[in-house]
Amino acid sequence: MVVEEHFVPVKGLDIAPYAAAGDVGAVHHLIRYAWALECLADLRDLAAHGVVDVACGAGYGSHAIAQRFPRARVVAVDYDRTAVDFARENYRLPNLEFRHGDVTRWDETIGREAFGCVVSFDTIEHVSHREIMMQNLVNHLRDDGALLLSTPCGGDVNNLSPQWVHHKIEYAASSLFDFVSRYFRTVLRPDDGSLPHREVFDRLNGTGITYLLKMNPLLCRGPVKVPDPYRGRA
Repeated sequence: MVVEEHFVPVKGLDIAPYAAAGDVGAVHHLIRYAWALECLADLRDLAAHGVVDVACGAGYGSHAIAQRFPRARVVAVDYDRTAVDFARENYRLPNLEFRHGDVTRWDETIGREAFGCVVSFDTIEHVSHREIMMQNLVNHLRDDGALLLSTPCGGDVNNLSPQWVHHKIEYAASSLFDFVSRYFRTVLRPDDGSLPHREVFDRLNGTGITYLLKMNPLLCRGPVKVPDPYRGRA
């Protein structure tokens, strides 16, 4: 089965062979999950309340999380049924579940439970209604929950017509900071030194491959939950 839009790690999860081949896309996909594993180890008590991997794609990263943290329930979600079918077939663990879901229709397609951590790598730029995605994400995090987020963020201005056909937007750093800060009280980022485990990206030293580390990735804490008199009404 071919999963065209999603990366499939045909050489395994070790970054070295992809770096040696100059496969920038593969390296970027893999190193984000390597970073996530270190952050989730720090957040182990929170992860024990469940981790949801939004836009899990082929499922290799969700599997890596579930394998590293066998006591954590990992729910992996993607809008692409082909990707979900591929993931279910290729990555199986007792604490790992794959679901077909839509982040803008979270309750109906993903469920109503709250999680300790959300992982969302290269998701938000694909979504037309990003504010609804973020509202849903916050509403399905515990009050002390954490978000691990990545999205392309290299330009000085917002790119509203990205070259990659599946992207709706590629944020400027200032816009992304403004947007994410409306949903989380604390935004830890690599370019000011606050991001935990920034050293993971030092693995790329000497490979000829770089990772910009400009508002990408982020670790966000303290979801902002606004009392909504309309939520839950028929």
